[in-house]
Amino acid sequence: MKYLKILSCFIFVVFLFTIIKHYMSKNFLENKKLSREKYEIFLNHKIEDIPLTNTKKNFKVFIDNSEYFKKNTEEKEFWKLLKKK
Repeated sequence: MKYLKILSCFIFVVFLFTIIKHYMSKNFLENKKLSREKYEIFLNHKIEDIPLTNTKKNFKVFIDNSEYFKKNTEEKEFWKLLKKK
């Protein structure tokens, strides 16, 4: 059991070292920067291709919907049944 713990600790340290070495390497950082620049160019081209929709210029005009939102004063059947008890 003791050997297994030592072996797993050693594997973890080696794994951690290789990841840190890889992510801090100059080649990886240059590739990452290049890929981000390419993706930004790609997104800018896609954004330019999106058509714009025309809207009304006076979009803040108030529309009166009070007739639609009036409360219904009629009692529901459910409440009538509760009142009978």
